[in-house]
Amino acid sequence: MNITMKKTISEKPTRLIYHNPVSLITSNYKGQKNVFTVSWLSVISNDPPSVMISVDKKRASFDLIEKSKKFVINVPNVKMLKDVIYCGNVSKREKDKFKERNLMFSISENDGIILNDVVAFVECKTTMEVDLGKRMLFIGEIVDAGADEEAYSDGKWNLKNENSKTLSFLGENGRYITIDEIKN
Repeated sequence: MNITMKKTISEKPTRLIYHNPVSLITSNYKGQKNVFTVSWLSVISNDPPSVMISVDKKRASFDLIEKSKKFVINVPNVKMLKDVIYCGNVSKREKDKFKERNLMFSISENDGIILNDVVAFVECKTTMEVDLGKRMLFIGEIVDAGADEEAYSDGKWNLKNENSKTLSFLGENGRYITIDEIKN
């Protein structure tokens, strides 16, 4: 594996996405690859560490995930906002998003696509699919996870580091926010 970020594995890899960040989901199957933006994801278990993502059946990635039985949740920081917007609005059927946005990546030992410029990743194998009509809920057990040590260490996010600030989507015509720690 040739992942360029400094990788640190947490005892609870689900903490990398507890705050429900907008993420770039990557998938590949038999030479076909794709990346798309998702904000509908959630942690569902720490034992085994598992997550879920909701995918529209019309998306090109739906077939890739369904056939490969795997996906990677790539957590971008605020510097990747233009990539997040592009990958959420452009279809693989129209353009090669990796090429158009110059998204560099590494292939993991599990054949997952891990984007080089993200602050964290959560690699999953699909364990269950729940058909919701127009959407499919993919439940995945985490097989690997990591984060940039400057963004995430000692089991928590470093919110003082501007480069570790992730994105949340408000669902309002492209409005995104970041989170800050609240002192109590």
